[in-house]
Amino acid sequence: MAKPSRAAVAGLLAGPASLAVAGMLVNGCNLLMNLIVARVLDSDAYGAVSVQVSIFLILSVAGNALLIGVVHHETSGIGESRREQWYWIRRLRGACGVGIAVATIAALVLSRPVAALMSYHHPVAIAEATIGAALWTLLCVERGLIQARGAYQRLAVNFVVEGFVRIGLVILFVVCGMGVNGAGLGIVIGVLVGAEHGRWAVRRTPRLPRVPRLPSPASLQSPAPAEATLDDAALDDAALDEADLPPATGPIPVPIPAPRPSARQSVIADTTVALGALVPLALLQNMDVVIVGWLGSSGVGGYAAISTACKVPVFIGLAVANFLLPEAARRRKEGRPAGGTLAIALAFVVTPGLLLAAIGLVGAHWLIGLVFGAHLTGAAGALWVLALSMTLLAVTLMFTTYLLGAGVRRVVGVLAVATVATAGALVSAGGGAMSTAVAALITELFTAVAVGLLVVQLHHSDRRDAAVRQATAVRQQAPDGGFPAAV
Repeated sequence: MAKPSRAAVAGLLAGPASLAVAGMLVNGCNLLMNLIVARVLDSDAYGAVSVQVSIFLILSVAGNALLIGVVHHETSGIGESRREQWYWIRRLRGACGVGIAVATIAALVLSRPVAALMSYHHPVAIAEATIGAALWTLLCVERGLIQARGAYQRLAVNFVVEGFVRIGLVILFVVCGMGVNGAGLGIVIGVLVGAEHGRWAVRRTPRLPRVPRLPSPASLQSPAPAEATLDDAALDDAALDEADLPPATGPIPVPIPAPRPSARQSVIADTTVALGALVPLALLQNMDVVIVGWLGSSGVGGYAAISTACKVPVFIGLAVANFLLPEAARRRKEGRPAGGTLAIALAFVVTPGLLLAAIGLVGAHWLIGLVFGAHLTGAAGALWVLALSMTLLAVTLMFTTYLLGAGVRRVVGVLAVATVATAGALVSAGGGAMSTAVAALITELFTAVAVGLLVVQLHHSDRRDAAVRQATAVRQQAPDGGFPAAV
């Protein structure tokens, strides 16, 4: 029994470990890209590239939300035959293609007016960021399918392929003198290559075998019908799927098909909920630097440096979330506990965050000076505080991902309230590095606790349902529906 247990633990660790390593590789190269681009371009051009990347990241939240909807729909096991399984995927890819075409036309038409409104001197860069974000939706569809099918090593390879191509092309085009527009072109091509690689990986990744879902307590308590019938459409589907089913080894009960939403309705609903959760998370991750700059603090450059360094646990969390989301959704649909996957994901984000905070206590000035330069060490003293704050944000990200995988929608309201409260606390801090970091730490602590309470409530509900299920099963096994016969 020990060997299977070790193998199971190793299997659970392999997924988040590979994704965490891929995330660290890509983000390490991203840091290298920023250092090279900052030295090649002048300060105004480098600032323009930063704005372009920010626009891309903000617009790409829609693709990340779509990814969650794809994972939910794919892990639900809808579609028995291969034809059914691939039909909704082809339709979704086609819809993304239409969206990309519309976004491209809109970006080309509106880029100059938007640039004038923003007092931004690179309208082509805005169009490139918009087109790149539109292509990102297609990449997220492929990554969602890979996640739902449990191919985490292939997903990690996709991270590396997309990240290395995108970062390498940005560096190449900027060094060759193409400037801000070259950086945007590198983003577009890198995302497109990543999407094509993801499509290639999906074609070679079969669906996981379906595990029968345990009945709900309500269905156990209600009497089951003696006979079940299928409607004509279900009979036609059964005939089409007969070749895909394994040979029967005994009597198989025929379930009554329950009404379910269409693929489009399901994906849209899950995407909408995910968007409501991801937008507050994106604001919690990035608005501290924006607020410090908006308040006119002279130390915004130093604060931006420590903020970039402290995003490490969040970046790792974003990678590990690609493991946690499908595993939590799949295990709960199969009636199995998913707390172990959450604990493993938390370990992968808390450990580097605490390590960074420890380094910040003893060597913050050395670390910031080495990576960003001695002129940006003004806020180094607040590094360890902000590192703890971003670690708590990574924990909130893991909790939110877990709750989204379980279908808990109340987290959207909690995050919305937390975002407003955090914005008020950061503004009241006045723009100072240490005061802003302390305000962020306090608000992130309350946010993590509030979202964590939803996880505790979910587990309590799961235990209660399991107790009802077990009691009902014992009662059904007893003679005449009474107590079990004495042995």
